[in-house]
Amino acid sequence: MTFFKQLLDRYDARSLATLISTGGVLPLPIVAVLAPDALRPGGMVLLFVIWAFIAAVFVVTAMRSHLTDAEFAVLGGMGIIGICGTALILSYKTSATAVLALVAVIPTIAAISPSIPLVLGLSSLACVGAITVLALIATTTAAFIIGTGAVIGTITVPVFLVIALRRSLEATLERQTQLSGIDPLTGLLNRRGFLSRVSHLLSAAHVSTGWIGILLMDLDHFKRVNDRLGHIAGDGVLLTTAAAIREVAPPGSVVCRFGGEEFLVFCVVRDEAELRAAADRFRIAVSDATPVTASVGGVCAPLIASVRTHAASTDDVVATMLDRADHCVYQAKTQGRDRAVVEPMDPVLWRRPATDPDAARPADALQHTVLELFTRELGPNNQAAERN
Repeated sequence: MTFFKQLLDRYDARSLATLISTGGVLPLPIVAVLAPDALRPGGMVLLFVIWAFIAAVFVVTAMRSHLTDAEFAVLGGMGIIGICGTALILSYKTSATAVLALVAVIPTIAAISPSIPLVLGLSSLACVGAITVLALIATTTAAFIIGTGAVIGTITVPVFLVIALRRSLEATLERQTQLSGIDPLTGLLNRRGFLSRVSHLLSAAHVSTGWIGILLMDLDHFKRVNDRLGHIAGDGVLLTTAAAIREVAPPGSVVCRFGGEEFLVFCVVRDEAELRAAADRFRIAVSDATPVTASVGGVCAPLIASVRTHAASTDDVVATMLDRADHCVYQAKTQGRDRAVVEPMDPVLWRRPATDPDAARPADALQHTVLELFTRELGPNNQAAERN
């Protein structure tokens, strides 16, 4: 098992398949020596030429471990020609037809790659080569027609199946990635989904108003709903709250279920007054739609993008603003609940990522960086027990 694991670690799927397919042909000269009548007259020299090329392909692949598309196109094309040549020098038509079917292996291996031109090119070459061989060895027109249909099916069906399977897996992975950022109960973004979109929203704020705002909402006495009416009723309140928040959320804002009975809105604003008005709209929408109220804490600040190393990273900006918003929620709770406390912040100097933020900083990395805010442990500014 260790040996196979080392092979899988060293070679990609396409290169490993190339090694397996070419390795199976290496004993071919031994068979030819033991049964020389299997070859047409003068075929031994050509057989050894083909074998030498296949052996070279095996050695190159073993040394390279990861073939590029260009390298595989060259080696695969020569391999198809070699297979067709081998079929021509065999004296038995049954053996020649069986060997000719091996041309399907190379396009099928190519189908592992997402390169459509590579797959189409090798598939076309395999079909043309196989049909040419059939035209030379077929004794009747009927045999040629039947053989042509069979060999085309042998080549195209496995290629189609591999492509279909690969695309199905890609779609599943993409769907899984999307779902991993969605809260299954409310359909809103979860923390992971929120963090993966923060840099895009910061970029939008930088090129529009230049201000960013964050609102953190905590449902008041939500625990009483669960205790008195049950968790199903509590889930219904969360669903209704999510719908109410989504309904009044500013266009382009990021809305997420921050955890438990907390909801978060990250948005582009013009100033503190606009964010304060938005906070009141959210608070009223929740109280009108549900049997509970919400305490809202918010902060806003001008955003200054910079390439300087001392500027705050994306996760630092998020951590700072969430900490201040969390403090504002605590103030709203202590002032009687069903209130909105919004404060301005000093301008935020943000170090804009040079590359795509989703690729450069995975959501897991951001989530780990601001972990202390997400754990919601008891602290002087975060009395979780008092919130309910």
